[in-house]
Amino acid sequence: MAHIRLKASKEQVVKFNPIALNAIDLPAESKEYVKKYLGSKKLAEDDEMDIMLLLSDRIVFGFDYLDDKVKRVVVEINPVTIFFSNAVMCSRQLKYYKDLLLSQAPDVKELGRNREGVNQNHSGMYFQLAINCIINLQAALESFANRVIPNDYIFIGSDGKEQVSSITLKLYNAIPKIRNSKFRPPKYKKYNAQIDSLIKLRNHIIHLKPNGLTNTGYKGVYRDLLDFDYHKAIESVRVFINFYEENLIEECPCGDNFSFFVGQDK
Repeated sequence: MAHIRLKASKEQVVKFNPIALNAIDLPAESKEYVKKYLGSKKLAEDDEMDIMLLLSDRIVFGFDYLDDKVKRVVVEINPVTIFFSNAVMCSRQLKYYKDLLLSQAPDVKELGRNREGVNQNHSGMYFQLAINCIINLQAALESFANRVIPNDYIFIGSDGKEQVSSITLKLYNAIPKIRNSKFRPPKYKKYNAQIDSLIKLRNHIIHLKPNGLTNTGYKGVYRDLLDFDYHKAIESVRVFINFYEENLIEECPCGDNFSFFVGQDK
C-alpha cells in the first residue's frame, strides 16, 4: 500500500470558507487579549484556549510552541496515523533485508570450511525494522483505544468483576461496548487471530529476557520475527481501526511509497 495520510488529531469540516472569518471585526476585549497573548510567552492552554488553523474547507486544531522568541503554531497529528505510518514504512524493506540476511547467512554444512567473516549488520538491519514494525502496529491499536475509551472507564471481565486494563480488554471488551459494535463476526476471525499474534509477539519483545539452555537466549523471538507475516498484521490493524472509525487509516492519493532505510547492505 502507498504511504498513509497523516491526519490532525482534531479537525472540523465546514461548508463555508473559514478564511472568511478573518474579515469579522473582533470585539475590543478580544483584541486586547490577542495583543497580550502575542507579546508574552504565555501558551494558549494557560487560559484554556484552543489554537485553530483556518483552511479552505476545514478547521484544524494545533498547539502553540515557543521557538526561541517566536511563537509558532504546530498541527497536532493523530498519533494513530503516525504509528501506523511508521509500521508501514518499516515493513517495506523487510523482504529485501530478510532475503539479504538469509542469502548471506552460512549454511550449517559449511561451518568450519568457510573462513569469510559474517556481516552482523544483515541481522541488525532486518531485526531493527521488524521490531519497529511490531511495536508501532500495537502502538497504533493502543493509541486508538485510548482515544475511544474515557479516562474514568471501569474495565469489567467476563466474570463481572473489575479488572486492570490490558490491550486485549481495551480492544475486545471496552471499545465494542462504547461503540456498540463488535469486531468479532466470523468474517473478521482471521484479522482477530493476526492481531492476537501481533500482541503476543510485541509482549515478548517488550519483556524480552534471555531464555533457554544455550547462550543464544533470544533465538525464539528472533525466529518468530523471521516467520511473522507483517503484511497480514498491517492489514488486520487497518481493518480493525477502520471498522470503528471509518477511513481513519487510508492511503495518500499521491500513491508514493516511503520507506525507512537502516544502513548499508554490504
